Amino acid sequence: MAAAERGGTAPMTRETDMSRELKTEQELLALVVKALDANPATAGWIPTGFHETVEDEDGCNWDITHLHRDRKDADVREVATSEAAGIINDLRSRYNLR
Repeated sequence: MAAAERGGTAPMTRETDMSRELKTEQELLALVVKALDANPATAGWIPTGFHETVEDEDGCNWDITHLHRDRKDADVREVATSEAAGIINDLRSRYNLR
């Protein structure tokens, strides 16, 4: 029985979701680019702000903070960014950086 279950204090440890598949940075970037290209609203957008992070509350250890595309249309960027967030978060829930 864990100390916390007995009413005591247990050491604070982060549990890693072992159901996530581990990928290298190159593999993750390729997955993101492929997923973005498959969606008409995000096709052509390239992740440029990829970075390793401390595991978040869901156990993911990577994130993408910026997308790039040659066109600078503000209205297109807003729609693409919104669509891309869902696509990227889906990948973040399935894969971790090795």
